[in-house]
Amino acid sequence: MSLTAKRITCVFFLGVFIFVLLIGRLFWLQIVLGGELKQQAAQIRAKNITTWLPRGNIYDCNHNILVTSTQGYSIYLFSDKQEKNARQTAFKIAQILKINPEEVYKKITRQHGYVLIKTGVDSESTDLLRSQNIKGLEMGETGTRQYTQEDLAAHVLGFAGTDSQGLTGLEVSYDEVLRGKAGHLVMEKDAQERQLLQTLTLASPASPGNNLVLTLDQTIQFFVERELDRIRATYKPKQAVIIVMAPKTGAILALACRPAFHPDRWEKTAPAIWEKNPAISFNYEPGSTFKMFVAAAALEEKVVRENEYFYCSGKVKIQGRQLACWKGGGHGSISFKEGIQNSCNTVFIQTGLRLGKERFYKYLRDFGFGARTGVDLPGEEEGIIIPPHEVTPLNLATMAIGQSVAVTPLQMLTATCAIANGGYLYQPYIVQAIEKPNGEKVKVAKPKLIRRVTSPATARQLAESLENVVLEGTGKSAFVEGYRVAGKTGTAQVSGPKGYLPGKYVASFAGFAPVSDPKIAVLVLLDEPKGGAYHGGEVAAPAFSNVVRDTLRKLKVPEELNAQNLITPRATQGQAAEPPAKKIVVPNVIGFPLAEAQNIIRERGLHSWAAGREGLVAGQKPAAGNQVLNGTVINLETGPFPAFSEKISVPDLTGLAVKQAGIVLEKLGLYLEPKGWGLAVKQYPGPGTKVVKGTIIKVEFKPLNSLN
Repeated sequence: MSLTAKRITCVFFLGVFIFVLLIGRLFWLQIVLGGELKQQAAQIRAKNITTWLPRGNIYDCNHNILVTSTQGYSIYLFSDKQEKNARQTAFKIAQILKINPEEVYKKITRQHGYVLIKTGVDSESTDLLRSQNIKGLEMGETGTRQYTQEDLAAHVLGFAGTDSQGLTGLEVSYDEVLRGKAGHLVMEKDAQERQLLQTLTLASPASPGNNLVLTLDQTIQFFVERELDRIRATYKPKQAVIIVMAPKTGAILALACRPAFHPDRWEKTAPAIWEKNPAISFNYEPGSTFKMFVAAAALEEKVVRENEYFYCSGKVKIQGRQLACWKGGGHGSISFKEGIQNSCNTVFIQTGLRLGKERFYKYLRDFGFGARTGVDLPGEEEGIIIPPHEVTPLNLATMAIGQSVAVTPLQMLTATCAIANGGYLYQPYIVQAIEKPNGEKVKVAKPKLIRRVTSPATARQLAESLENVVLEGTGKSAFVEGYRVAGKTGTAQVSGPKGYLPGKYVASFAGFAPVSDPKIAVLVLLDEPKGGAYHGGEVAAPAFSNVVRDTLRKLKVPEELNAQNLITPRATQGQAAEPPAKKIVVPNVIGFPLAEAQNIIRERGLHSWAAGREGLVAGQKPAAGNQVLNGTVINLETGPFPAFSEKISVPDLTGLAVKQAGIVLEKLGLYLEPKGWGLAVKQYPGPGTKVVKGTIIKVEFKPLNSLN
């Protein structure tokens, strides 16, 4: 074979070999790795966009909206594409989003990959950003949460994070219900990250979240928060809690804590305030309020009779330790009923020892202490109880007066409800229904009976003794005109690592009303009140009285004609007529002294709520001129009275009588020059005019019949 032929043969076989290699490689890529490479190519070419419909709303029991969502966007930037023009890009984005350009620049130069720039951006701003054609800019749809009543029920509602995921409160415990199901869009993009035309397809649709309807009543919640603000201003406690429950169902009508926070600005508040709900997580020694349950156990087990007498010398010696009664010289000869009324430690120490460990612990567990209540809120504690096998007679004696045992506020009120309703322990709950966005009910909560603790006769007998606590005993400040009220005061020292801390107390009052047919049970608790007063009867009972009075009237519970504590009967029938619902025009009270503003609102058949107790009204919701139903709460914002040298804004006196207008102007340092009589129709200077103190305001009045 010639040399040329050999060369041709070699080239031929080399070509065949290369061809076989190419075929093999092609087979490997197309057949063996085809599916995987196709998927990788699709991932490079396609972009998956997650979409969420807004989270569900949260309503109170009357379907007043407490939390809702508005459409918003989260802005992301792929930082690796900003190497050359990062400063210019940061400036463009910051200018549109109204944020600090330096902060944007730091984010995109110090982090790699997609960087979150801002959440909750409106559609107008996102359209402006799109028009800038910024490389690597991405926008994801998110729902921005709106808490319509600012910090109202903040510890109950909780808040959601920037990714629309619940973080605290009901927002986290019902996150799956509120959040709904994510949807997915797929689009194809080119090498410049630009969307290719007509390539956006829906991979899976998003499902909207469901709504929650709570047992909370917005108006009762206002009453509770009003009292907490007064408590905080007066006694400056470390923390304070008020809870209102329906004894016969376990429904929570109101629950609030102080200090509070704004759920839409939670990141600006110290985590210690929002990360725990003191109503369900604060373990405290209850003091004398715990005596209610010792009394219930003793009466049920018949180890003591109501009219049985004890002798209190002021001290009891147990296992070598002297336990003192709060009354220094002792109560002397005292019946068991009087012992409840006057909160005698000696009576309850002896009663606890009579019960013995087994029976004492049986009722301790039956009333729900030492176990979580099961309320539908996150972070509940179970309290602290000494293990039964470690209990000594001394422990039993101290537990009988509310020491050596720790409970949560909700446990205390839940157990109080068991006395109020005739001896039945119900599980507390705060969500009464789950609804679809169209209002269709998905789930309706029903009261859950846990167990019977005492007989109705024992509960009734104890309720009458607790009524005497309010009428004649340590709880006189809990008195409510027109209603029979029962309850118990509590004052307990705060325990520390080495014993009780001097000068630090937990003051509380727990009770219910009306005694004959309880509609509400209320707990008021102050942790470490300051200013000298610290007894439960001094600092907690007055707030209890205010909440009970306003709540019973709001619920239209008729006053009791046969009540011992009825001072000024308002009705002559056993059943009060329910006033018909009617529309009322909200008066303009901006610029009025708070007390006068509240009087005017009350006269119109409306309620008011303000955080402070004095000052000038600086804002109101609903605004003046709106038509609302009678009984609606007007939320008032207050500011300080102007200094003598400052000008005063003249209030709108329209519709006021001469005397009312004179009182309002006098408190503002202005003078009234009336013309005519009846109701104010004109004034000069007009509403909102700034004047100095001492200015004369001319007001024209006309009779009511001439206005029709």
